[in-house]
Parts: sequence; C-alpha cells; structure tokens
Amino acid sequence: MLIKDTNWQREVDVVVVGFGGAGAPAAITAHDQGAKVLIVEKQPQCSHHNNTDMSGGGFINVNDPEKAVRYIESFYKVDDDLYWTDPEVIRVWAEYVSHNREWIESLGGKVRFFHSGGEQPGPGSECIDMYFYRGWGWGLMKFLKQQVADRNIPVMYDTPAKKLLTNDNGEVLGVRVAQGDEGGGQTVDIRARRAVIMTLGGFEFDEEMKLNYLKVYPTHFYGTPANSGDGHRMVMELGADLWHMNSCSARLVGKFPDFPISFTMDLGGKNWLLRQISGKETEDVCGYIMVDRDAKRFTSENFKMHTLYYELTVYDSHRRLHPRVPSFWIFDHKRIDSGPLPILMAGPSGPVRLYTWSNDNSTEIAKGWIVKADTVAELARKLELDPDTLEQTVTSYNGYCQQGHDPEFDRKPSDLVPISNPPYYAVKMWPGGPNTQGGPKRNHRAQILNVDGDPIARLYAAGEFGSVYGMLYPSGGGNIAECIAFGRIAGEHAAREEPGR
Repeated sequence: MLIKDTNWQREVDVVVVGFGGAGAPAAITAHDQGAKVLIVEKQPQCSHHNNTDMSGGGFINVNDPEKAVRYIESFYKVDDDLYWTDPEVIRVWAEYVSHNREWIESLGGKVRFFHSGGEQPGPGSECIDMYFYRGWGWGLMKFLKQQVADRNIPVMYDTPAKKLLTNDNGEVLGVRVAQGDEGGGQTVDIRARRAVIMTLGGFEFDEEMKLNYLKVYPTHFYGTPANSGDGHRMVMELGADLWHMNSCSARLVGKFPDFPISFTMDLGGKNWLLRQISGKETEDVCGYIMVDRDAKRFTSENFKMHTLYYELTVYDSHRRLHPRVPSFWIFDHKRIDSGPLPILMAGPSGPVRLYTWSNDNSTEIAKGWIVKADTVAELARKLELDPDTLEQTVTSYNGYCQQGHDPEFDRKPSDLVPISNPPYYAVKMWPGGPNTQGGPKRNHRAQILNVDGDPIARLYAAGEFGSVYGMLYPSGGGNIAECIAFGRIAGEHAAREEPGR
C-alpha cells in the first residue's frame, strides 16, 4: 500500500509478522545481530498456537551440504533451465540446514537423533539426518518462545497485519496492523527502519485459495486455523511473484464435520506413523486397508507420509468426481483395542490439547466419526459402498496376508496383518496434512521477489510462507528445518539493511 504521509505510532528496526517456527528464529537472529525487533501476531496470547507447536517437532540436519544439494536437485531439477526451486536457494538451504542442530543446542535446546535417510530415493539421500526436539513440536515452540522472552523482544498478540506500507519506489517502510482485532482492531502503523520479515505460514484454512491452487478439493489440514492466506494477499498487492502454490505436504487424514481441524491417524496402531517415517519394521501392527469410493484398494498402505496426496488427485471426468476423495480406512476391533486412533504427539489431539480423543475410541464411535458394523457387508452399506466389492477386497487382502505377499501393491510382508476380528470399523479419510507450501517466491537471501525477479526492497520471508519445497518433500522434519534455516537467513540479512529515511 503506497503511503504519502503517515504518523508512525511505533518504530523499530525489524518487524516480524507471525510468531511461529520461522518467526521466532528470525526475531532471535535479527536481535542478536543488533537490531531492535518487534513481532506482531494475529492470534491472542491466551489461544496462540501455530503449526510448529502442533507438529511432531522433527527437523532435518544434513550431514553433508554437497550431498544435500545433489539430493534436492535429483527431484527438483526438471531440466538444465527449469527447477522447482532455484539452485542458489537449494545451496543456501543445504548450508544452513547443516547447522540447525548446532544452532538449537547453542541456545541450550535439547534434541535427540531419530534416523538417517530422506523420504525420496536418490543420490545423497543418506545425508539427511532427522532429529526430534524433546517435548515434540510443543516443546520446541515453548523453547523458542522462551528465547524470545529472554531477549525482551516484544510480541504484539491479537494484532493481525493488514497492509504492507511502501513509498513511491516500492520500498517497504512498515506494516499497518489492527491492534486488539477481537475487540474492534485499532489501526496502528509500525515503521520498520530496516526491513519486514513475513512468516505467516500457508493458506491451509482459506477455502477459496485451496480450491484454486491445490491439486484436489477438499484438502484438510491439522495445523493452526490462523493460516488463512493473509500474507499472500498482502504481498501480491506489491507485485510479488508466487511459487509452489499447487504443492503441499499431505497424505490422508481424518476430518469430521463438527470439528474444524483434521487428525493424522496412527493407522496400524500405536507409534505406527513414527515407524513409517523411520522405515523401521512395524511391531504388533493392526490389520487395515485403504479403499476408494469403488471399495477397492488403490495403493500400498505403506505409503510415503508426505506425498501420498498426489495419488489422491486422480479425476474421473465421466463421473465428474475424484474416486479417491474420500477414501475409507477399514480395520477391525484389534485397532480399537490398541488405543486412540490419532497420533498423540502432534495435531489437535497432541500436546496443544485442542481435542481430547477418548482412550477407547468410544466417544468418537458415538459421534459417528468412527463407523461400526458387525460384518464387512454391513459396514459397506453404512459407508454407501458396494457390499460385494468391499467383501471381495477384504477377502483378497486377507489372502495376501496368509501368503505373506501382496501382488497388487507390494506392501511390506511384516505389515500384512488380516482384518478378521469383528466388529469392523471405518473412518472416512480426506486429502490433507500439515501444511501448504506455496507463497511468495524468495531468493537465497530470503528476499521476496516481484514478478520481474527483482527483490522487493526491505521485504523478507521464511518458513511455509512461500516454502522452498516444490512438489516432493525431502523428509519428515523438512518444514521445521526450513523454518529454522530461513528464519536465520532472513534475520541476518534484514538486520544488515541500512536504515531507511
């Protein structure tokens, strides 16, 4: 928004818009570089939660930056002239991500090694090391918030940013916010003498943006509903270029009409998801399959946790529907007995406690979130699936379990456990996951670029707000790794800007 004259109500060197896993490292770094920093956050302090504290708290720390560059380029390079992500950005990502663990530990944080190896096969995959913060994502965000507090960096909660303020040359001068938005939103213009850093996350809860940009609709997410595309609209007003808008880190999730946030399910039983991410053999797995609207399996249930989404985008133009949306998770009473259906380390049923899932799943059965039936045929009728087809699908799958081989989708033998312990159950599953990736395109200095490829002066971005990741996601912990790395990059460069007049 072009301004000719304004009375600045507040002045600092760097304004960070958004207080999450990218905003905190950006603010900490800019402060430690000598800048006076202010964070503005749209959510009230009493109910503040972001994608990081709703995550599992895993992050990548590469052990060889050169191998990491080759790894990312192996699935982001289309040809010599076309990349999902610019080579310079890939290279700086690799360099800074190689110091993520060191940076956290230098501040006194506690992390533990989880496993090595990227989610996508390819040269250099072995350089990916994944760590977890103690206390999962909630613990990581609590630690980052304490680092901000220890530096006396002020945070204006309940203060959504509304406009980026510029001069005649398109240089960003500051931010217009609505302080106390829940109480009416008094407009405040904040001067950023050096720069503004945008760390507002994705557009997971803007239905129109998801409809127009993502590959399939609906897509449901389990992060914070505060991620509603506000920042995207602000930077587009300034002519920002966009990238990765059709990309997201997603799989199949449970989404129920009377609750706003989706759930990631531990399909095969307790800690099934962690074993899937690590590639370790699953112990005491419960029998389950995933079927489409035709009551047929369509993929190996040992799917990639962050890219199954793209298998769900198939469209039948004759029937005018996506045959895999929704899909149906089919299982028996053994899974009910093994504990709550969703993962309990992340999402709304994780440490943020936005929803407390019953230990025996009885509350969710009573709500209709979990469909129960005495027979497979009865279950099919309740799901409005063809009973004969679902019965045949379950019978065939159980036969594969007996043989120890899945000729259709080559599911791991150790994961082939029959569905044979009635009653039978199902959950309607939807495309979704932690976050979208798309947003303003950035360069290797974290500067937001306009449609001509030039930096918008004094405007930076980090994290999932225009993530550096394209269609394929490198590994579990990729987004938090990027938040930490590009938060530091943005903070460093923003603090080095010469103060504007």
